Amino acid sequence: MGLFHGFLYCFLWYSSIMAGYAMFCPLLPLLFISNKFYRTCTDALFTFWQFYPTVLLELLCGCEIQVSGDAIQTDETSLIVMNHRTRTDWNFLWPTMYHSISGSGKFKFATKFVLKDVIRHIPGPGWVMQLACFVYIKRCWGLDKLTLGKAIDYFSELGYKYSLLVFPEGTDFTDSTKAKSDNFARKNGLESYDFVLHPRTTGFVFLAKKMLEKKALDAVYDVTLVYPDLVPQNEAILLKGNFPKLVKVHLARYPSAVLPKTEAGLCDFLQKRWLDKERTLREYHSTTQFLHGRILKSENRWELLLALFFWTLLPFFVTYLLCVYWWYRFVILGHTVFLIIVNVTMGGFQNFEIWWYHLRRKN
Repeated sequence: MGLFHGFLYCFLWYSSIMAGYAMFCPLLPLLFISNKFYRTCTDALFTFWQFYPTVLLELLCGCEIQVSGDAIQTDETSLIVMNHRTRTDWNFLWPTMYHSISGSGKFKFATKFVLKDVIRHIPGPGWVMQLACFVYIKRCWGLDKLTLGKAIDYFSELGYKYSLLVFPEGTDFTDSTKAKSDNFARKNGLESYDFVLHPRTTGFVFLAKKMLEKKALDAVYDVTLVYPDLVPQNEAILLKGNFPKLVKVHLARYPSAVLPKTEAGLCDFLQKRWLDKERTLREYHSTTQFLHGRILKSENRWELLLALFFWTLLPFFVTYLLCVYWWYRFVILGHTVFLIIVNVTMGGFQNFEIWWYHLRRKN
């Protein structure tokens, strides 16, 4: 049964993404009418999809996500930093967002990730995250600084609220990455960590400082995640049906008023958060006592049931449309060819979207 559950979870997850991509395609003309309207529609579609992993994990896989701490408000723009324990963390981050986001407009409140550039090439997930205007970086600061700056400028000029998630560690926690982190600590006279990697501060400092300067940052959320019973280090573990029974997540909010305004101050702020995170996880692994705070749990089960019904049936509906209507096949094919072209020539659809916005403003 474990293997069956794992295969079914991965199949439903991937088929829903491919069907979701087919839903994105007809929305493209909206971009040429209004960037903000297109962003609102596509954000709403992607946000509604994020409910689907939540219900799959809870109902199909028997995985409970316990979220505590400070709720993320939909009337604020926030920067989220989180320890990157495994390659599969994002599976459990979406349920975290579902339970922790509070306020009106939850269905269209976007959570965007800063991701490795290679991910955008993955058919399905990479394509959809381009269309959702996620930020892709190449690990070359000269290029990444420009990419991050353009994204923040674009989001700020659109004037809408969102959360931007960054993994300051840059990679997941493994024996090899821990060895590199320990080596970095020795060279810089820092403490070696056992449960987190030393954070890379450059990207966070740039984002926080730029957003503060543009008055486009209301809060930073420090997210700490721990797997008490089973650590799903990679996708193969989930495919085999080995899901943790419990995931604990805590959110700590730092309003912009208490954030340092200098680069050195922001660097020190992030390093202190990671030192606190290391101590928290060390205490948890020795005492099983985790951070305390208000329990964050959405009780609107109808939302999850609606997502389960919609995203499970959508692949069948899309398949029907593709088989019956030639014009729908043309829309999907045309959009895919266009997406591949801009992915190769402009580094992703998200860059085309920003380019088009500035081109329209010039004219």
